Amino acid sequence: MTILIERNHDFPLDDITVLSEKIAGELEQEYGLTWAWQENKLLINHASARGFLHSQEGKITIELRLMGFAASLFASSIESHISERLDQLLLTN
Repeated sequence: MTILIERNHDFPLDDITVLSEKIAGELEQEYGLTWAWQENKLLINHASARGFLHSQEGKITIELRLMGFAASLFASSIESHISERLDQLLLTN
């Protein structure tokens, strides 16, 4: 099961980088995942998920591949939670 979330934005790349780290930090606290930058992609790692957050000028992409049956049961709630939070952050920044 793969979650793919894309949003367009008109923020400078530095602002999107800060926003990306904020999202990753929140996911780390809520779901216990780890993250690290590799060039302009923020790689996301968890026992039940792997993916990335790609921040670029004009667009932000989050892709998470959920592994295992239990992870797939929560896919829609995880996706809606991340989408809502991303939308909030894009609107308030």
